Amino acid sequence: MTTTGPLEYRPRKSRIGAWIGAAVACFGFTALSFSLGTTTVEGGTVTVADQAAMIGLGVIGAGIALSFLRLRVRADEKGIEVTNVAQKRYFPWQVVTAINFSDKMTWATVELADDDEMSIMAVQVTDKERAVAAIKHLRALLEQSRS
Repeated sequence: MTTTGPLEYRPRKSRIGAWIGAAVACFGFTALSFSLGTTTVEGGTVTVADQAAMIGLGVIGAGIALSFLRLRVRADEKGIEVTNVAQKRYFPWQVVTAINFSDKMTWATVELADDDEMSIMAVQVTDKERAVAAIKHLRALLEQSRS
């Protein structure tokens, strides 16, 4: 019996995209707030509070983009922990029936014994060979837990 060590995997391309999206949102809304001028077409005025609100929208947008930095999957001989954008769940290998990842899927899924499944957003098709290696490692850990 070969033993497979623990795995901690984070996506590469979505992390880059999250940082770029956050920068675009923050700097874009900040630049927009300073380019508004002092009056609107209908004759209203643009105040400092309006500009601050625009910058605030950029910060909120950046925060949403940066939430994709949370994506991660950890696995060891006991189970798998999946961290998606808004949810973190741990499953012991006894309740996992399969790790699915096909070329028609955007990201992998973990199939559970109660016919439920959860997306593993960290393992994405855009990471290509890295994602395939992570899936092979996860499947090896699943098989190791069964023997």
